[in-house]
Amino acid sequence: MAVEEAKKVEVEPECLAEPPPPPPPTVVEKTPSVPEEKPTDEAKTVSVEEKSEPCEEKPTEGSVDRDVVLARVATEKKGALIKAWEESERSKIDNKAEKKLAAIGAWENSKRAELEAELKKIEETLEKKKAKYIEKMKNKVALLHKTAEEKRANTEAKRGEDVLKAEELAAKCRATGATPKKLLRWFSK
Repeated sequence: MAVEEAKKVEVEPECLAEPPPPPPPTVVEKTPSVPEEKPTDEAKTVSVEEKSEPCEEKPTEGSVDRDVVLARVATEKKGALIKAWEESERSKIDNKAEKKLAAIGAWENSKRAELEAELKKIEETLEKKKAKYIEKMKNKVALLHKTAEEKRANTEAKRGEDVLKAEELAAKCRATGATPKKLLRWFSK
């Protein structure tokens, strides 16, 4: 097969009183690149050629209305662009604020966890100290009780001894008929 020649298509330009406003800047989003397909020998190529003939201005009242409509379209277009920019900025600000709030929340949670762990550690330490002090106090109470029992036993033993001495002295005094010496001291003053 032979290489086919590209077909030429002629397009007639529209006559405008004013040149159209330049296209607005658009936000380009990153998309994965797709490899372009190369035309094969069998594909027909179409090229567009514009005729560069001078436009003749037609003085009619319709052109004035057309200018007004074009101006209104241009202002609406600017307004839409401004609104889109404002929404974009607002969403950026909201996302930034949400990200910071999330970071603050995470920071707060980590610090709270650290403090709770420290508090738990202190509580465990205090519980150990409390148990140690309770054990010491129980030991002191037991020692006190033991000492008190010993003193009671000593006092009871001494009481028994004193009672026996008093009975012996009374029996001796009865046997001899003499009065005890200690009793006379109380009455001799």
